[in-house]
Formats: sequence, structure tokens, C-alpha cells
Amino acid sequence: MTLDVEEDRVVVRLSGRHAIMALARQVSVPLAGIRDVRVERDGWNVDLGWRVGGTAVPRRLAFGRFRHKGVRTFAAVYCGEPAVVVEADGGDWHRLVVSVEDAEAAVRRVRAATATSAG
Repeated sequence: MTLDVEEDRVVVRLSGRHAIMALARQVSVPLAGIRDVRVERDGWNVDLGWRVGGTAVPRRLAFGRFRHKGVRTFAAVYCGEPAVVVEADGGDWHRLVVSVEDAEAAVRRVRAATATSAG
């Protein structure tokens, strides 16, 4: 799994078993709509809501589409691993919650890109 900034979007790419579990190869949100980006020490602690597509194993992993009180979340997280949480307006998703290898670096990239796009 990767979380990158490409042009005017934050893009999550999945391949292999991750894409199968999430029922998606790629999702994205526009940089202009990002309200917040942070690291959650354990991605499992984020309240994703109800799974509406994808795969979830309690206390193990959550991949796919989730909904809670009108909030559309795409998640690709493992229990016990840090996750990047991107809160956004506009686009297909209100929130991305993704376990990536270096979550702190991913957050820095997104913050730098949102600062650049705002200025």
C-alpha cells in the first residue's frame, strides 16, 4: 500500500491481496478539500463505522468502504499499526485511514502539499 501526493490529489494505491480485500486498487481525495491529516498510533482505534464493502476481521484488519453518520471512509488498516488519517471535504471520501510503512513521512508530504496548494 502506498499513500502519495500526485498533482492535486492524495492517492492511495493498493495491489495484490490488499486490493482484493479492499475491493479497490486506487482511491483519492483532492488536496484542496483536506481539512486535517494526522498519524493515529493504532489505526484500529479510528471509529470506521459500518463496513459496506470490503473485508474486516475483528482486532486484525479493516479494508474497504465504511460509513458512519453520513461520513464515507476508505480504510486499509491493520490492528496495532500506525495509520495516516486524512479528513477531507469534497470528492468521494470524507476520510482515508491507511496503514503505511512510514506514516509520519506520509503526513509530512501531505501537509507540505496542502500548504503549497493553499498558497
